[in-house]
Amino acid sequence: MQYIDIHTHKKKEDDNTIITSLYAGYEDAVNLPYCSIGIHPWYADGYDMDRLTRYAALPNVVAIGECGLDKLTTTDWQLQEKLFRLQIALANELRKPLIIHCVRAYDEVLQILKQASVQVPVVFHGYNKNEQIAQRILQVGYYLSFGAAIISDSSAVQQVLTNCPANRLFLETDDAPVSIKSIYEKAASLRKTDTDSLILQLQKNLHTVFNI
Repeated sequence: MQYIDIHTHKKKEDDNTIITSLYAGYEDAVNLPYCSIGIHPWYADGYDMDRLTRYAALPNVVAIGECGLDKLTTTDWQLQEKLFRLQIALANELRKPLIIHCVRAYDEVLQILKQASVQVPVVFHGYNKNEQIAQRILQVGYYLSFGAAIISDSSAVQQVLTNCPANRLFLETDDAPVSIKSIYEKAASLRKTDTDSLILQLQKNLHTVFNI
């Protein structure tokens, strides 16, 4: 069975189903089975919304992002907010889900998503925070995607993964030097299920959110 990696910066991964995240080089989208494209808070200077909008309309671009807010980057905060709102509007217009990058800005991200009347599925990628924040995200109907952080037995996010409803869950590698297979195996062990059952559930989630 194919593993599903909903957020990676790899452009090829054996026979697995991957969504490659592009924050630059949008033209690469034409050669990828599935990808997401967006303006990352780290790389916002010199942004080109017209170019993003043009490539975002491609049928194999299945999501907008990663986009969001990051309090640790040097990018101007007002610019981050402006670009985040523009990308929410683009996602609404194209009816494509949002992949969220959020660093120390959960209050602000959730507030803007509400203010901007987001009308598409929202996935917080690389989730590595506590149960309280996770519940706030889940209660408004959004999704959590977990990555390499779950492999560490000292990570509190293991419990968040264990408690996450199966229909609100995704797994990813992002830019970590680990295989998606190892993340699935760890997630299945933590959730006390088998890997094939987890794959089947995430295939359902993939279709629901990304229409793949």
